[in-house]
Amino acid sequence: MENTLYIKDNMDSPNYEVFYKDNIPSVDHPLHYHDFLEIYYHAEGDCDYIIDSRIYTLKHGDIVLINNQRLHRAVIKDMTKPYRRFVLWLEYNYLETLLGGKIEYNTMIGKESKTEIFRLPGQQSEEIESIFRKMCRESEAVDFASSYLQESYLSQLLLLFCRYSQNSQSVEETTFENDEMIQSIMDYIDQHYMEPITLDMIAQHFFMNKYHLMRKFKKHTRMTIMDYCKKRRLIIARNYLMEGARIQDIYKLSGFDDYSNFFRAFKSAYQMSPRDYKNYMIQSHNSTIQLAVDRDQINKKH
Repeated sequence: MENTLYIKDNMDSPNYEVFYKDNIPSVDHPLHYHDFLEIYYHAEGDCDYIIDSRIYTLKHGDIVLINNQRLHRAVIKDMTKPYRRFVLWLEYNYLETLLGGKIEYNTMIGKESKTEIFRLPGQQSEEIESIFRKMCRESEAVDFASSYLQESYLSQLLLLFCRYSQNSQSVEETTFENDEMIQSIMDYIDQHYMEPITLDMIAQHFFMNKYHLMRKFKKHTRMTIMDYCKKRRLIIARNYLMEGARIQDIYKLSGFDDYSNFFRAFKSAYQMSPRDYKNYMIQSHNSTIQLAVDRDQINKKH
């Protein structure tokens, strides 16, 4: 599946997943987002990374921290060269289970973190890569010890990320042509999502030819302006859904013109209806809480 246009952006596991990907890419994926934390370790490849409208040129060993609902994508600049990376997906509830009460992780790697790229000295990045390799190896094992070892390595990774986030080298954003205009368009959509938005309206607002605007936006994001608008509205709709808003009201609150369009867009993005998605997230949250309770009871017995 790696060399197709399909993007896997939902977890099969209720808590975390880890991947090692090693290929010569044949496609450039568009902006996408997740409802969980993603940590990306860049092992090899000529690559930039976009988070919202910010662009970073990656080096070997760079760690990219992508908090939930941040639109992001890798920009592969040379598709003739290997592209190697490790990817960790982690639910926030499980992050709290592992680190909550131990350290103030939220400002280091959690939702309150201001850091998006860690650039570490060689020895530290090699240490991170070594633990990633161990996690991936155990993820393919099926014996009684594999899940416990995976969790042990995961805790080590997270603690090291927290430690290194305090003294990592800052990474400056790369300047792309017209990236300030792209940021302005994104900001405009974020501020006006409740209103009917058309390409003509945006072009008129920014005094630009709409076809020129379309090309520039798609070159930067690999999606159309209207697809970006839909993704932003779906993020807002998902937040209202999890806050308990009535499903029949959410489409209006998130800027969709009618319920049927909202329903189709939501089901296409999340592979389930809004009601089923809400029930799935509640069950996932309850499973994580039960896991923490069970762990505490086991620890007390020992």
